Amino acid sequence: MKVNTRTFIAFLAGILLFVLLYFGASWHILVSGLIALLIYGAVFLLTKPVKRIGNTRVDSLKGGQELLQIMSDAHEDMQVIYRASQVTMDAQIDVKAKKLHELGNRLLTYLGNNPEKISSARRFFSFYLDTGANILSKYMNLIASNPDSPQVQRLTPETARALDILHDAFMKQFNKLMQNEVMDVEADIDLLEKTLHLEGGL
Repeated sequence: MKVNTRTFIAFLAGILLFVLLYFGASWHILVSGLIALLIYGAVFLLTKPVKRIGNTRVDSLKGGQELLQIMSDAHEDMQVIYRASQVTMDAQIDVKAKKLHELGNRLLTYLGNNPEKISSARRFFSFYLDTGANILSKYMNLIASNPDSPQVQRLTPETARALDILHDAFMKQFNKLMQNEVMDVEADIDLLEKTLHLEGGL
């Protein structure tokens, strides 16, 4: 809820209570005003939106505000990659940008569901994702300005190669983040097999 909306609702609640107490119940004006002011403050605080990363409250996370900003910046970079994937440039660039965007979205969704792992992906956010967005943003600007220029023709295969490198980096980061979950599943499977063996194959 926006601050202006919260202020209006709180002000309205305070005014209505003041009218009810002062004019309706004939309370003293100072008492009515003080209680109305307290209600205003209470309503304003209670309507404050709860910031979340996924389903997790930001204030429950260590360094939550910083993690929220990291995710916000990451989504902005993903928007740049998305726009590049929708622009008709070189067919090869289009395909690679789409694949990078899809993988990046999966990674961000995973981190949104596991915000405690965001700090472990700082290198991904600060370098790989940001670099990918910068490369595609500059490439789109060049395409828009002069798509047939020798510079653009030279940069097209280089950009395609950069997208391959970035896709590999995204995948390695994803695999690294999921390593613990994979190990947990493997441990569960191992325990299941051992238990089945001990119980005579039941």
